[in-house]
Amino acid sequence: MMESISELSKEEQAEWHEVMLTHSYDFQDWDQARSCMLKLLHHQKMAASESAIRSYISCCAEAVSGGHPLPDLSTTMEDFYQKYGMESAGPE
Repeated sequence: MMESISELSKEEQAEWHEVMLTHSYDFQDWDQARSCMLKLLHHQKMAASESAIRSYISCCAEAVSGGHPLPDLSTTMEDFYQKYGMESAGPE
């Protein structure tokens, strides 16, 4: 299981970087949130496409973008996942 954005294809990396430009979190924040999401999904024997994961984390970042200081992105994503789940995830 690939856990780092830097291990993805160049096309996927470009998609991630495009999303990163629209929010105030840095690469490490996004990479950690993605890794956390993959672990949560795996733990529940679920999977999701890379674009669905990227979209989900982006929505989490957008939801807290007005707060200062910005909350931890991984924690925010995990809170959202625990409350709302992930519609686009399916069995592994």
